[in-house]
Amino acid sequence: MLAIQGLKKQLRGIRSTRKLTKAMRTVSTVKFSRLNELYSEYSKYGKLCRDVIEQYGSFFQDIFRETNPEAPSLVLVATSNKGLCGKFNAEILHFAEEKVKTMDSVFLVACGKKAIQYFKGKEIPFEKGYELQDIPKYENSSEILDDILNLRQEGKISKVFVVYPQYVNMMLQVPKICKLFPEDGEENSSNVLFLPDKETVSEKVAKLVLRALFHELILETALGAQAATLMTMRSAYDTATEHYEELEGEINRMRQSAVTADVIETSVVRKEE
Repeated sequence: MLAIQGLKKQLRGIRSTRKLTKAMRTVSTVKFSRLNELYSEYSKYGKLCRDVIEQYGSFFQDIFRETNPEAPSLVLVATSNKGLCGKFNAEILHFAEEKVKTMDSVFLVACGKKAIQYFKGKEIPFEKGYELQDIPKYENSSEILDDILNLRQEGKISKVFVVYPQYVNMMLQVPKICKLFPEDGEENSSNVLFLPDKETVSEKVAKLVLRALFHELILETALGAQAATLMTMRSAYDTATEHYEELEGEINRMRQSAVTADVIETSVVRKEE
């Protein structure tokens, strides 16, 4: 009976764990569905922006050109704010660290609590840190990009790279590095009318395009983080359920054995009488 009581105590603990992981799985499912919908819609806009750069990139050469080519390259590393997402953050951070080691001079920006915590304990100092919401807003992404644009305009940085998790599917997110500012483009302005003038239009469109592409990367990071969290919670719930059922079966077998033993003992006593 003492053994059964011990197993029952374990069963209560596993039941609590299963209830918690089920609740977290439900929350992750809702957030993932919302982010997946947002990203799917926003990626269409992102594609249009990339088409604009490809077809009319020459419009933006003055906006995108480095003001100080000798300045450090800015590397922004995007991770999640929270843990409980398997190897998601670890893979991004390891990938980013290896890339940074190959660069001569780096202005490091950590985006997400996990990136901030990681680089605080490393020899590679980071200059700025930003936290990300579970469901990022365009306004917050724009604030980060505006800081980067100001640094570039002041000549404190040259090239700008973003390390982020490319979303493949729910089970796979691959660390990637991309250059934020295009360096050249085709000249297709012969049949384009600019109002009020080419310089004004180019500057405004360039900033809109950059903000859109940068926000798309931030959304993709958040989507990957939620996908990883959801898969982790599903796995944790399934494992807890499996252990719960095994333990419940073991308790039932022990009870049955105890009952059988009592029956046998009673039968033996009666025969002796």
